[in-house]
Amino acid sequence: MARVKVNVFLSYAPEDRQQLQKLLRWLYPMRDEVNLWFHDPPQRPPALSLPWQILLFWYSPPDPRIKYAKIYEKRREKAHIYLFLTSYKSLSNKTVAADVAVAIQRRLEEDNALAPLVFPVLLSPSRWKETSPLAGFSPLAAGKPLSSYSPEEEGFLTVTEELSTLIKTVQSALAEEKYYQSRPIPLSEWTSNTGKRRLPYLGESPELLEFDTIEPFYAPEWLGWSLIFFILISVISNIMPTRIVRHNRYENIRSASDHGSEFLREHRMVPTKDSFNFPPADQ
Repeated sequence: MARVKVNVFLSYAPEDRQQLQKLLRWLYPMRDEVNLWFHDPPQRPPALSLPWQILLFWYSPPDPRIKYAKIYEKRREKAHIYLFLTSYKSLSNKTVAADVAVAIQRRLEEDNALAPLVFPVLLSPSRWKETSPLAGFSPLAAGKPLSSYSPEEEGFLTVTEELSTLIKTVQSALAEEKYYQSRPIPLSEWTSNTGKRRLPYLGESPELLEFDTIEPFYAPEWLGWSLIFFILISVISNIMPTRIVRHNRYENIRSASDHGSEFLREHRMVPTKDSFNFPPADQ
């Protein structure tokens, strides 16, 4: 039975992206055991060049951000561990606030041993205890901000080691649950247990949580201008046909009625000796 990869969801403010990248480098060796998810939307696709905007005035390139937003929502609902990079900047970020609301709601709905885990990771001193809903959760690194470590790598090491222990615990619990769900269950027992608890994500349909960016194809600008020039020439030739000189290969050929002078014969034409008189057509 294949192991279930633990989904770790990291929420952060855009101003703390540098700290996020440092933490991701520390967690990179765990890539075979975990999925590291965080808000990283693709860029808005560039607009078409001017000639193609004229030719394809009704068309707009597909926006990959729409697909990413749907996958981001699914990832947020399937996470096993939530890490909130907490600073005074993240306390006023709307995306982080929405992530916190989802994590707490899932924690309340799945109040069992397999409920998602929620941990703040303090980046710098802030009033998160007074202003954040995360005040009821224990932070990693014993609640010590990473900025207070000297060097700072010691703080990232502490967070990585604690998270590694948590991942092994969660992975073991998920493996047991997956085995329990795969065993044959009598119908009576299945009916009695239906609806009692909400199951965690056990790795089903992982392709629905993957986001693959497809680079759009943009035709060269010169080709667009060439098509516009060709269309203009075609339209003008149909509107004003008399002003366009059209050469004909048969212009200098004489008409059928103009035979010219007949060649003068020196001897008149006489019938041959073996000429035959054909009967009329009606006989």
